[in-house]
This record gives sequence, C-alpha cells and structure tokens, in this order.
Amino acid sequence: MPLPEGSWVQRFSSARPEVVVEVLNRLDLGGGRTLTEVRVRAAEAGPWAEEIGGLPGVNRVEQLGAPAPVTELRVSHRTSSFISLFQRLQLMRRFPFVIESGTATWVVVGPEPKVRRLLEELRTIAPGMTIESVRHDMARGEELLTPRQQEVLRRAIAAGYFEVPRRITLTTLAQQLGMAISSLSEGLAIIEKKLVEQKLPDR
Repeated sequence: MPLPEGSWVQRFSSARPEVVVEVLNRLDLGGGRTLTEVRVRAAEAGPWAEEIGGLPGVNRVEQLGAPAPVTELRVSHRTSSFISLFQRLQLMRRFPFVIESGTATWVVVGPEPKVRRLLEELRTIAPGMTIESVRHDMARGEELLTPRQQEVLRRAIAAGYFEVPRRITLTTLAQQLGMAISSLSEGLAIIEKKLVEQKLPDR
C-alpha cells in the first residue's frame, strides 16, 4: 500500500526509488516513538544513515556495521499514524516486509473480520491502497516449512516473485536474499512441493 505522506520511510523510499528498504522489526518505545530495524539494499553503498537522520520525525539513527550495498540501520522515529490501527485491532504484520518507492507490501495475520476492518480504515488513510491477495490458511501451510523456508517464502511474496507477471527475477531475488541462484531455485521448488502436496487430496 502507498504509505501516508510525511513518514520518514515514505520520504526516503520515494526519493530513492533505486533502493529497497526491508523492515525487519519494530519496537514501541512509548511516548509516540518507535524503534525500527531496517535493511537498506542498493547497487552501491550510500550515506543512508546521514540521509535518514536528517528527515522530519527521525531523532536517531544507528548504523550496524560499515557502509555497504546492504546496510542495516536502527531508526528511532515518530510513530506512524497507521500503527495505532494495528494496536487497536490487535493485528500483526509479518516481518520482514518490503518498501519500495513509498509503497509497502504487507502480509497481515488475524481473524477475517478484524482484517476487513483494518482494510476499511486504511483506505481512509491511504486511498490508493490495493489488496493483492487474502489468504486464510497460510499458517497451516507454514507449519510444514522450516523457519528459513518461511522467511524465504515471505520475502519472495513481498518482492512479487509469485505474481503474474513477476515483479522480480530469480537472479535479483537471490541477490536480495544473499543466496546463490541455484540454491534459491532449489529452495523455492522444495517450498512449492511441500505446499502443493499439503493441498492435494489424499490418494
């Protein structure tokens, strides 16, 4: 969904369409502040910590490791307006999720009535929001997968690998995941086989 204008990550990713921001985790600090751990991916290293640190609503940025094409940051910032919706409805987002060009791709987990209420309220905040899919049985399928397979599947979904047409190539996805192309191809085939076999009726 398009993020509300004015949030630091919306400003940063809109100004840097060549950069992919992966949101790894977040912690509510209280007092309207949030600590968010992100991974910034780009073709070349950039002054991401300094650039993000200068954005409105950001009060501190901690860089984990040396500058690199893939840089992990912890950003302390003003809490985004839509976070209160998730808290009030007691819904969770799967991490990591991807933000590109001011648009986030989320997987939201929770009871169907609460998810529908969330979608209705989000549309008032972000009128351009679109729903790519609604799945009610993902949790049962994920029980078949190892934690690493779950992470690969979520990130492939978030990046648009399973869309028609695909929004990302296997090569680019492998680069983002830090995997060899052959390993990722084999890994995705195993994931798909497990999920398909779980859905097939008993013979």
